Amino acid sequence: MGTGGLAPLACEGGGDKVIEPVSERGRGARPATVKELYIYPVKGARGRRADALHINTLVGVEGDRRFGIKRQLDQPDVWAAKVHFRISMNTPEMAAQVPLFADNSNGTGATADLDRRWLRQVGAMLGESEVGVLDTAGRFNLVDTDPFKFGPTLSFLNLATLRALEAQTGWVIAPERFRMNVWYDDGQPFSELAWADSFPGTREFAVGPLRLRIQDACERCRAIEANPNTGQHDLPLLDALDNMLRGLGYPGSPHRGTFRVMGFLATPLGNEVLTRGLDVRLL
Repeated sequence: MGTGGLAPLACEGGGDKVIEPVSERGRGARPATVKELYIYPVKGARGRRADALHINTLVGVEGDRRFGIKRQLDQPDVWAAKVHFRISMNTPEMAAQVPLFADNSNGTGATADLDRRWLRQVGAMLGESEVGVLDTAGRFNLVDTDPFKFGPTLSFLNLATLRALEAQTGWVIAPERFRMNVWYDDGQPFSELAWADSFPGTREFAVGPLRLRIQDACERCRAIEANPNTGQHDLPLLDALDNMLRGLGYPGSPHRGTFRVMGFLATPLGNEVLTRGLDVRLL
């Protein structure tokens, strides 16, 4: 396939790289494999590695982004855009906060509740005497795209694309910065961008026995620039993504036309349990 005059980008394995359509990438390639699973019980705070993700069509990942730290105490207990919560986009220190729960659980049970001592620590970090918490009680997840309008989602990170970004920048970039539920590897950087080619998407794929529909490319904010170990904005990843994807000839994300994209979002079409080692394949 020709580059159509677009500047190619060097990629792993040598040679140049341009984004190819799904007809040329994905269906004929070797299956991707799930490498890691992560869940984020508190929106904006640090997540934890999971042995399995329980997926259902009502919320997506059970227990994921159930809690949110409000920026205003009187904010209603309903889904709202991320700007209304303390996340590492507007409060980088949140990236390093490890949530604690009252029952010493992992925060995913039906009766889970945040530890009040931990909330006081968060309040002290924020310089606030009282911290407002939204607890969805499992009725919905606080994902970035309105789940009531577009459906619940789980998120996917292609580790091959992350390696390409590391090679392009010379930085070591922790995958946890991107706060994705499923980390997979197909050895093909940027292949996922050809999958997420419309909004709302219509293409279907499978992770093991679970069928999903791609909703959108994952448009990034400054949250990814916050270090999950230090809670500081320390890498200009938004500019790096913009430069890399423009160099690939990427036309911009289907939803808002941004070049600051990493990974994609998908809506589950069934109820399943996901584990490491499952294949990820386009249908």
